[in-house]
Amino acid sequence: MKNPPVILKPGKGKGILLFIVSTIFVCLGIALWESNKILAVFTVVFFGLCLLVFIINLIPDASYLKIDDHGIEMKNLFKSTFIPWNAVSGFRTKNVFLNTMVVFDLDQHLPETSGTKIKTGAFPDTYGMSGKKLAAFLNEQKEKFDSKYNNVNLK
Repeated sequence: MKNPPVILKPGKGKGILLFIVSTIFVCLGIALWESNKILAVFTVVFFGLCLLVFIINLIPDASYLKIDDHGIEMKNLFKSTFIPWNAVSGFRTKNVFLNTMVVFDLDQHLPETSGTKIKTGAFPDTYGMSGKKLAAFLNEQKEKFDSKYNNVNLK
């Protein structure tokens, strides 16, 4: 029997906070226009692009993590990436500056024809969970797949 997919969406609080901070910096850049044009242009362009990214991420279905029997579909800024369960050897957390990210290791036994040269990946968000909870949840889902796959191969 097929399990329905689990869809995790990023928390809106962090996106709204980053939207507000970017808006403030764009306004500060505009206010700097008369005194320092180079700094003003840099500030407006950089934080304007950040603002655009945060607006796009607030659009429904622009970003999510879909988990099903076949693997994980990660969607960010409307771009989807599918990671099959058999391509992943496990999930763990990694601290990057002040941010805890969930990273995954791709199976070292993947054939070179798979097109992957990178053997580690990371999720752009923790989807409303702590990093440790998300990593534990994903490892649990992978374990279910592994046991189901191994039972099918034994028959």
